[in-house]
Amino acid sequence: MKPRALAVLALAVLLLAVPTAAVAKGVTAATIDGGGPGGLPGGPITLRGGGEPGSSTDLGMLALGTGLYAAAFDPDSGGVVKAAPTDRLGPRYAITWTFPDPVGGTDRKVRQLVWPYAAGGPVSFTPAGQAVLDTTTIGGWYQGFDGLRAQLIELGLPDREPLAPVATATPAPPAPAPASPQPAPATPSTAWPRVAAAVAGLLVLGAGVAVALRRRLGHGPATAP
Repeated sequence: MKPRALAVLALAVLLLAVPTAAVAKGVTAATIDGGGPGGLPGGPITLRGGGEPGSSTDLGMLALGTGLYAAAFDPDSGGVVKAAPTDRLGPRYAITWTFPDPVGGTDRKVRQLVWPYAAGGPVSFTPAGQAVLDTTTIGGWYQGFDGLRAQLIELGLPDREPLAPVATATPAPPAPAPASPQPAPATPSTAWPRVAAAVAGLLVLGAGVAVALRRRLGHGPATAP
């Protein structure tokens, strides 16, 4: 299955947790800018159209990739965290989302920060307390899939690889355990009692075996005539 199709499927699952108001009225436009001094080489990038949850338009896919609806309305739906998932973020961009006013007034603007080249996948941050539809954004950090980086490159961002994760040091192998001390060889002054005991034991065992054999063969002690 292609990455775009997977993203659409993931968005359909996400819809189950998004409030009804957000489902009814999604974003209608998005403007991407930033990226450091001078901003984007060709200037800000603007998308317009239908960006409702479930839409496979560029606008809808962009909202999915940045975790906009989850971070704005329902962080508990998955993927949204309170702290940055990595400190290797790279260049920062900003997306200004346009939501229609629920009563027909002035459109609402929601600003979201995006790091497309972050280690481990693109990272976004949606500040809390921004007016949107008939509520305010809950906010949070979100780390998505690499498909967002690819989409932003297609839209005009520089074609760059994501940052590599910080290399973790390989722990040194444990030092070998010290060899157990070998007992010192017995000296003649201490070895002879052990040798004598062993010889005595063998003699007793040999005598017992001899007696048993004599009894089995029927040779009792000799009797006087």
